[in-house]
Amino acid sequence: MNNYPYIIASLPDLALDFEKHDFDYGFIRENIFFSLSEEDRRLVEWLESGFVDGNLNEDFYRSCSRCGNRFIREYFAFDCLLRSEKVAYLERRESGLDFEEKESLHKAFVMPDIFRREQAISTIVWNKIEDLVILELFNINVILAFLAKFNIISRWNRLDRNTGRKLFDDFVQEIDETYNKNKIDFNI
Repeated sequence: MNNYPYIIASLPDLALDFEKHDFDYGFIRENIFFSLSEEDRRLVEWLESGFVDGNLNEDFYRSCSRCGNRFIREYFAFDCLLRSEKVAYLERRESGLDFEEKESLHKAFVMPDIFRREQAISTIVWNKIEDLVILELFNINVILAFLAKFNIISRWNRLDRNTGRKLFDDFVQEIDETYNKNKIDFNI
């Protein structure tokens, strides 16, 4: 049923330029979703469940680490590292984690302009997504990477400077509350 070359060829080109775009995530996602097998649809749903902050807990990351799909495993392993590093930074402590993007993240964290900081973090995530599928052409991982990148663009389409500042402040507060309430260990 999967015709990856056809699906991938029909996808719009995405660029992380932090401008408003007329892309409709829901419309494009539905076209992709109904062209996939049931197994691939489950992977799309799994990926999208990770776009909901309330779903991102130790159990979610643990289940991702056991997923049979490489993109899901590696994308959410990176997401977990990024979030753990954010928590450690906000608590002014060392995370003890070692990963390639750590130095770039810390450069982003210290940017005084919250909007630019979030742009830098989005760029790091975008580049990681591209790295995860750099040698892949026509498979579900390319489609999952597209949807992950599309999610970043959709997020920026909803933001302006004031909204971005409020969302970031809310995110910081949510991380702090979650950490203090549950003492979640993001190191899986």
